[in-house]
Amino acid sequence: MLRVGDVPTFVYKAKQGPDKTVEGEVLAENRAAAVARLERMGYSPLSIEELAGHHQVAPSLRVRKIKTRDVTVLTRQLGGLLRAGVPILRALMTIQQQTENAVLRGVVMEISGAVRDGRTLSESLGRYPGLFSDLFVNMVRSGESAGMLDEILMRLAEARESDDELRSRVIAAIAYPALVLSVGVLSVFIILTFFLPRIMHLFEGSSLVLPWPTRVVLAVSSVLSNYWGILVVLVGVTVLLLGRYFKTETGRMALDGALLKMPVMGAFARDTDIVRFARTLALLVKAGISVDRALTLSGNTLVNGRLRAAVLMAANETVHQGATVAAGFKRQSEIPEFVTNMVAVGEESGRLDEALMEVAAFYQRELDRDLRQVTTLLEPALILLVGVVVGFIIFAMLLPIFQIGQAVR
Repeated sequence: MLRVGDVPTFVYKAKQGPDKTVEGEVLAENRAAAVARLERMGYSPLSIEELAGHHQVAPSLRVRKIKTRDVTVLTRQLGGLLRAGVPILRALMTIQQQTENAVLRGVVMEISGAVRDGRTLSESLGRYPGLFSDLFVNMVRSGESAGMLDEILMRLAEARESDDELRSRVIAAIAYPALVLSVGVLSVFIILTFFLPRIMHLFEGSSLVLPWPTRVVLAVSSVLSNYWGILVVLVGVTVLLLGRYFKTETGRMALDGALLKMPVMGAFARDTDIVRFARTLALLVKAGISVDRALTLSGNTLVNGRLRAAVLMAANETVHQGATVAAGFKRQSEIPEFVTNMVAVGEESGRLDEALMEVAAFYQRELDRDLRQVTTLLEPALILLVGVVVGFIIFAMLLPIFQIGQAVR
């Protein structure tokens, strides 16, 4: 078998039936193999040319043009067609013809070609790790083994849709406060750096003793106006160094640990991760994947490094040694006690997947409350904070003017 990086890409134009002409891309070892693959797909090649420099290192590059939503739609379409009794090759061909995204259409064509060549669907999907995660591929493999591929694909589509909705809600809740804070900081910086220095001469040469708020504002404005270039460079370098530090394992753990301890944002981050983790683990357990493998796969979906390390530690230290999942979770302080107790009940009753869905539902409600808190408390608080800072600057600059007016009287 050729390595992924050795397979070139061919652009083709072919006839499908007496009237229809199709165009696209196909991966093959050489031109003859590309022609043979097109013929097996029912096409009559009219022209086929190799793309210079386009080899299958490209899936990792090309898949960037494919949105997560496109993969979710593909998953649901394939599951629906298989549930309706359509053979898998015909289902893939149908999806290929209906797909508008040219890059995704090429990927579906390559997957159908691999399936036609005798590979399983899970093996074919595994060639595109940028599109189909290990969790996705393992779920498909379990569906193939159990003879319930259509059901597994529909569950995967539902899980992906739930994750997309959750992600959208989190982004929507954070976007506006982040915008308010950014605009506020930028406005204050511009006022202190470029506006106030132009009116500072009003107080020069005056024998009036300036009040302390005015002296503070003028001192800050003087530093920013004289050294703003250096300060911008220092801030940029600091951000760059912190970014590199937080990309290391130690830095990520420190940042994620601090995030979990924050009053509102900590619960927000924890609940978001637990909802995703519990849903994924329930899906894997229901699909018949072994608990230790399911823990590893679902644990890797966690964004927070502390929670992810806790779940993987539970899998390595307890479940792999024959202990229960609840016992493993109990040893990890990062995992909430409610999760541990619900998992213990699920294991005792033999309904672990249902218990995990209850966990997901509970933390989904908690997350809804967190989102309401963010929108109802954080946004007004940031607006108030920006208003107080700008108001203080205006008050500090008007205060000596009032004093001069009283002195004139």
